[in-house]
Amino acid sequence: MSEPHNVRRAARAILNVIFPHASGAVAEPPERVVTTELLATNAEFAMEMAINLHDAEVRRRQSADTKAALYLAFLAAVIPVIGTLSPTFSDRFRNPVLAIEIALFALVLIYVLMAGWYAARATMPSVLHSIGEADLSEVFSDKDTRAATAIKLIDATRLNYPLNNKKITYVRLTQAHIFRAFLSIMLIVAVDWGTSVATVIFEERQGASEVLEEGVCSLIDLPHVPVDGVLSYRIPTLGDAPSCLPLSMGASLAE
Repeated sequence: MSEPHNVRRAARAILNVIFPHASGAVAEPPERVVTTELLATNAEFAMEMAINLHDAEVRRRQSADTKAALYLAFLAAVIPVIGTLSPTFSDRFRNPVLAIEIALFALVLIYVLMAGWYAARATMPSVLHSIGEADLSEVFSDKDTRAATAIKLIDATRLNYPLNNKKITYVRLTQAHIFRAFLSIMLIVAVDWGTSVATVIFEERQGASEVLEEGVCSLIDLPHVPVDGVLSYRIPTLGDAPSCLPLSMGASLAE
C-alpha cells in the first residue's frame, strides 16, 4: 500500500473522529433463507416467531423515532443557552486566548447544527413494509395459510431491517455530535476559567512589584545632617514632589 494512500486514510480517520458521518453505501436487505415448505413443517411455531420478529422490528423503529424527536426538542431548548456563551469573551479582543475560544465556540455551533440535521433526518417519513390486502389474498390462496403468513411477515421484517438501521445510524450520529458539543463547551469553560485565574495571579504579582518599585514616600523632605550633628527638615512648598525611598532602604533606616 502506497504512502499517500496511508496518509489519506489516516486523515479520513481523524476527520471521522472529529466530525463523524454516515457511510454513503446503501444497505441492502438480507436474503431470505427460509421457504414456505420449511415453515410448513411447524407452521404454528413459525407464525409465532415471525410475529415476534416483526413486532421487535416495529418497536426498534418506534424507539429510533422517539429518540430523534427528543433530541430535536433538546437541541431547540439548548440553543438559547449556548448563545449565552458568546458574551463571555466578546469584549476580550486583547486576550490572545480569544482565538481558541472562538474556534471552540464555532465547533459547538457546527456540532449542534449537525446533530439537529441528523435528528431531523431520523424523523423524516420513510418506507414501512407491512402486510396488505394483496398479501392476504395470496396467503389464503396457499394451502398452508399460517406458513404463508409467516413468510409474508418475515419478508416485511427483512425489508424493514436496513431502513430501521439507517434511522438508528442517524440517531447515533446525533448522540455523537451532542457529546462533542458538550466537550467543546467544557473546553470553553476550562479555557475561560484558566485565563481568568492566570489574569488574577498576574495582576497580583504585577501590583506587588509596583509597590516594591514605588517604595516609601513622604511629603516631608529627607533629613539633613549639618556639622553640629542636629537633624533638620525642610518643609516642602506647594508643587514639590514627595521624597521616596525604596522599601529596602526604608527598612534599614528603621532598624
